[in-house]
Amino acid sequence: MEGDAGSGRLTPPPADDADHSAAEETANPTPPVDETEPSDGIAARGSRLSGRRLAVVSVGLAIAGLLVATGGFFALRSHEKSAAAARAETVALAAAKDCVTATQAPDATAMAASQQKIIECSTGDFAAQASLYSGLLVDAYQAAKVQVQVSNMRAAVERHNDDGSMDVLVAVRVKVSNSAAQDQEQGYRLRVKMAPEGGTYKIANLDQVSK
Repeated sequence: MEGDAGSGRLTPPPADDADHSAAEETANPTPPVDETEPSDGIAARGSRLSGRRLAVVSVGLAIAGLLVATGGFFALRSHEKSAAAARAETVALAAAKDCVTATQAPDATAMAASQQKIIECSTGDFAAQASLYSGLLVDAYQAAKVQVQVSNMRAAVERHNDDGSMDVLVAVRVKVSNSAAQDQEQGYRLRVKMAPEGGTYKIANLDQVSK
């Protein structure tokens, strides 16, 4: 340090500007900026939005799952009904062809078995007529010495009725021989009402539609 030669007193060095500024900042400190509050607010809002979106997605998935399950249930029920209807038609068609065949006995000697078959195939109003109908066939066969050969038979369900019965159309072609003619081929169609009974179908009504 240098002294003042004339006065003999020591002169302090000039204060540094940086030290002066630091002293002023220490005397008047600047309050810190709080950045926590805005960040926390944004995060909270984001969290609430995420929660809402998650709830909406969850509800949407639940509804979609319910719709899929409901659609699957009705599809299964529809399939089961279709399958049941197809099985019923198969049974009704087989019974219709079998019973109509019984009305076309090959000859008089086979009429006894055919007569019994016709009675077993009958129900409802037709059951009351079956004995008379089969008896008339026996008489006709014996009188004209009839011989019958079924050459073709086809059957198809025409309609389903509300009572569970079905109208079945049966197309038949037969070759008929009797005392007056030989091998006459005839074709005709029958409308047969098949009614469910005892796990199978029986003839409730039989009408000739056309030749």
